[in-house]
Amino acid sequence: MTYMYLESYGCTSNEEFIRKLEAYLEKKDVYIVKDSSKSDTIVLNTCCVIEATENAMLKKIKQYEGKRLIVTGCLAKVSPDKIKKVNNDAIILDQHYFYELFRECDDIVAKDGKIGIVNIGKGCVGECSYCITKVARGSLVSKPPDDIVKEVKELVDKGVIEVRLTGQDVGAYGRDISYGLPDLLRDIVSIDKRFYIRVGMINPHSLKDKKTLYELIEVFKNEKIFKFLHLPVQSGSDRVLKDMNRRYSVDDFLNIVRSFRSEFDSILTLSTDFIVGYPSETEEDFKKSVELLHRCMPNKVNITRYSPRPFTQCEDKDILGRIKKARSRIMTEETKKIYSKINKSWIGRIVRGIATERGKKGGVIVRDISYHQIVVKDDLAIGTESDIKIDQDRNTYFVGYRVIR
Repeated sequence: MTYMYLESYGCTSNEEFIRKLEAYLEKKDVYIVKDSSKSDTIVLNTCCVIEATENAMLKKIKQYEGKRLIVTGCLAKVSPDKIKKVNNDAIILDQHYFYELFRECDDIVAKDGKIGIVNIGKGCVGECSYCITKVARGSLVSKPPDDIVKEVKELVDKGVIEVRLTGQDVGAYGRDISYGLPDLLRDIVSIDKRFYIRVGMINPHSLKDKKTLYELIEVFKNEKIFKFLHLPVQSGSDRVLKDMNRRYSVDDFLNIVRSFRSEFDSILTLSTDFIVGYPSETEEDFKKSVELLHRCMPNKVNITRYSPRPFTQCEDKDILGRIKKARSRIMTEETKKIYSKINKSWIGRIVRGIATERGKKGGVIVRDISYHQIVVKDDLAIGTESDIKIDQDRNTYFVGYRVIR
């Protein structure tokens, strides 16, 4: 018996990969251990989206010196020399190598309990000036729609109730095969099973086309799709967006938000991303980002301090760390104010939700159609649909309890 320890960092695509690897290895009679010291081999699936993450990966790689270590993921793709510098014995393998192995088995799916992940393609159509992920993942290669539908069906047949569609830009899906995300979603929701879909990150430039936007909103009306929109804006300044090569304007972003909200109103959960401290960002540009934050009133915000990345267009540009830190702190405080204002309106409401996973500190996590995270202490079986009264606001999630009506 071979004993392996799997460790993974980064995006949902990386999570999908490591779950598929675990499923594949178990079919090959490999025992997956939870303690690296008890393993014969360690697989480290890496991320290098920002410098701090890359440094943490290199520290891990150094830490595992003396063990049989396989390094894969984005850092292995873009900076194998850095890996060898800290651990010359590390084995570096592209994720593509593993995906070729997965094809040997017809039923390798990324599943963890009742939640499944389906990567609908790799790469993207963007050319963002700061992004190392494009270097690692390349240009868009969409997975054939029949393969995706088959994978989703296999997951729901195995009892999955939440399917997370992921990719570097889910909104660009199908551009290379004369297809589209709305077409794919229509195919998936036609599967005659009880399940819900969480659509992954969509870059605004993928929804600038009015026809695509209209079709996506129409299919989002389906009861199987969570009303969750992850639309990263990155900056509130058109000048900075142009420097970033994001290929949309602030008005384009707001038009998409308004279009979704006109159909789904308060049940839409809007998630967005901001980068603070981009090299060309002035104080005035940053103020515009804060203003945009209040104009779009998102339910969830991911704030990242700009980090220069090798092989990108602006790898040699940066601003003082104290400026980035200060702007990040201001943005974080503003998001808390927005969360408090939005969340207050949900306290006392009764929503219909489904228990999708166990809570880390007990109870279960319930998702309503808005994809709110509601921690419920009642002993609900995973997969149970119940009426839940939202009782407490914990800023980034709610606490509630089951009610019988």
